[in-house]
Amino acid sequence: GVQWFKRYTAFYGTSGRNAWRIAADAVTAYPDWQAQIDAWQAPILAETDSPDWYKTALFNELYYLVDGGTVWENGRVDGLEEPTLAPGATQGHFAFLECFDYLYYNTFDVNFYSSFSMIHLWPELETGMLRDFAAAVQREDVRTVVIASTNETAQRKIAGAVPHDLGSPNEDPWRQVNAYNWTDINVWRDLNSKFVLQIWRDYAYTGDTALVQDLWPAAVEALEYLRAFDLDGSGLPDHIGQPDQTYDTWSLTGDSAYGGSLWLAALEAAIKMGTMVGDEANVALYAEWLEKGKVSYEKLWTGSYYLLDLSNSPTSDSIMADQLAGQWYADASGLDPIVPEEHILTALNTIYQNNVLLFQDGEMGAVNGMRPDGKIDTSGEQSEEVWTGTTYA
Repeated sequence: GVQWFKRYTAFYGTSGRNAWRIAADAVTAYPDWQAQIDAWQAPILAETDSPDWYKTALFNELYYLVDGGTVWENGRVDGLEEPTLAPGATQGHFAFLECFDYLYYNTFDVNFYSSFSMIHLWPELETGMLRDFAAAVQREDVRTVVIASTNETAQRKIAGAVPHDLGSPNEDPWRQVNAYNWTDINVWRDLNSKFVLQIWRDYAYTGDTALVQDLWPAAVEALEYLRAFDLDGSGLPDHIGQPDQTYDTWSLTGDSAYGGSLWLAALEAAIKMGTMVGDEANVALYAEWLEKGKVSYEKLWTGSYYLLDLSNSPTSDSIMADQLAGQWYADASGLDPIVPEEHILTALNTIYQNNVLLFQDGEMGAVNGMRPDGKIDTSGEQSEEVWTGTTYA
């Protein structure tokens, strides 16, 4: 029921009578736009170390940020002040759909992978989206939803849980989050870690100290919420034997390499940010959690890779391509290694030898799950898929 002006009305007014001016500006400016595009692409096209397919992907796959059901607003049509705008936001909400099959705006678990293009090219849009999520962390929506995979009911949004998405065009985006209902999103073990890591990553790429200051309370609440899922006191969040993370048809149980690596890296990021804002009490607490979690994480080490989880299930020893997702973010944003460096290199080599080279002759990316005997893990739909974000990571 809420209508929004589109972003271009900030430059062309809301009368709806400026089509001529818009067209004239485009005709006048397009040579300059082309020159800027050429200048942007030239250094990458001139590289000799990168294959052509990679250069093509870097440019052409960005089309989705325009064509992917994108919306960028410039205030409500009724003129009312919008209470969902996050503190410190300098422009309207920006959002794009996960895809046209999944009508969710700014799906956060996979934005973790794709948002590197945003922070490189449009940092204000990326940090604006992050502020929207921070504003939503502390909100609560007590309405119940039917969980599609189980037909059970759950609360739509619990305070402290990072939302899966900022809504859907079918409902009331930004004002009504968590349109996703395949599983209970409030128990996911990776979103809160990813939230903290993306704050730190965005700061590392922009130097925007105000971002850390403004979002620190939400980061603290997110970590406290996730810490409650450490059910056995190991220092790592425990999975519950049903899909509770971005691989939402692939179940994990207890401590896992994927969820654990994200948690450890998020704690490292939180220690850095807490030091910046002068929150000595929480810095000390997170350092304690980190050391305990690191010890438990090494129990997953096999000598050549980290176990999928510690459940002793028939596939708990599968090789997960994304097992060091947290280490990837640590590398990309200047954090210390979360595991011994020799373990990182050994695990990555194991993933490459198995998940990449043994799948489709190494030409199709990294299959999500591979068994130690060189066969694909077929225990779940997503264990035998290749995910673009995971492969690039």
